[in-house]
Amino acid sequence: MRLESWVTPSSSLSNRATSKDMTAMASRVNESGWNSPHGTFEPVSRSLSPDQRFAAENAFSSVLASTIREAVGDALGRNVLEILTLKGLLDATNNSKEFDSKLRSLFGNGAAVLERIVVKDLNRKLGIRYDSEASFDYEKSLETAREVCFVESRLK
Repeated sequence: MRLESWVTPSSSLSNRATSKDMTAMASRVNESGWNSPHGTFEPVSRSLSPDQRFAAENAFSSVLASTIREAVGDALGRNVLEILTLKGLLDATNNSKEFDSKLRSLFGNGAAVLERIVVKDLNRKLGIRYDSEASFDYEKSLETAREVCFVESRLK
């Protein structure tokens, strides 16, 4: 299987956000003052038009999928990444509960380490501060990152 065939999800749109786009997005979010005093983002998805929601969700999905592939590949090696891809582990990257379940079934407690690596890398790409000392919740961390995409969509 060639690298190109699993790096780009077949269901994604052709106008996907790049890492550079996401960095600019995070920068605009930080400048906008839309984040709360606690460093979290207020839910804005309800105020977006359906097209804006769709675009924001696609941008987030694209960045999340590429970050997961990069993080897993860097942590476990490209050969392991290819095997996990062939086995369908990375098919559920947008469903955090299912992805967590698949990771835990394969790696046990090691899944939490992989999830932390993913969130740390995702936050770095989006310009979100990552606190390694704070309690960790994979789903909440992804929701915060998703809100960055929604906020940026609202600013456009």
